[in-house]
Amino acid sequence: MSSSTRSVLVTDRGGDGTPRAFGPGIPRSGPVEAVGSAAGPDDVYLPQADTLLLMEALGDLPVRGSRVLDLCTGTGVVAVEAAARGAHVTAIDSSPAAVRAARAVSTGAGVDVDVHLADVAEFSSTLAFDVITCNPPYVPTPVGAENLRGAAEGPVEAWNAGPDGRAVLDVVCGRFDDLLSPTGTALIVQSAFAGCDRTLAVLRESGFVADVVRRRAIPFGPVLLARRDLLRRAGAIPPDCRLEEIVVVRAHRPVGAS
Repeated sequence: MSSSTRSVLVTDRGGDGTPRAFGPGIPRSGPVEAVGSAAGPDDVYLPQADTLLLMEALGDLPVRGSRVLDLCTGTGVVAVEAAARGAHVTAIDSSPAAVRAARAVSTGAGVDVDVHLADVAEFSSTLAFDVITCNPPYVPTPVGAENLRGAAEGPVEAWNAGPDGRAVLDVVCGRFDDLLSPTGTALIVQSAFAGCDRTLAVLRESGFVADVVRRRAIPFGPVLLARRDLLRRAGAIPPDCRLEEIVVVRAHRPVGAS
């Protein structure tokens, strides 16, 4: 893996002045500015369409003054977005390269983000969070597909998520009860191939109100293209499918729940 650093992120300020982060391949318009240096392309997952969709959903929430936790932060651009809007942000990732990248990006953006090296399953906090965001690994990974990535940049750990794509998703869903404040909201982005209905069911069984708040169909990226035949044989994707649907699930406790 490359150990070099380079500027990989830019922002486009929206109508409210909030900096919005993008990476290679994400359309942008208007003035852009560098927000920091991150690890090389082999070391950390760069922002993609799922990142942007999660940030759009975050934009629906009034986060100023709230405590925000960004799980699986990667380059930290979602955490930076929340911090730029006035939130008190904690971000975690199990990858040392991602932690370095997130710290560099937040410094470059001129915002404070408390970044920690931690595993989602083991992270603990004495205070609950008002908002939790997460873009976890969610690509179904049949046996034999673990190292199939095509021309994709980033470590395979950034997308490999077990045969059904839920190795991390289920862990994340299980942490909301411990980490989310009674009136808090959680946002998680995933592929429909990893079982959106399953995510909704798991959260609802845990007592949350859960719904899909964003959907976007995108062409297969290099990872899915490289794994397409194996995924079809495993029944993970339909035979004639050429588009992947990315969704954002929002969860919160019922009004009045303690």
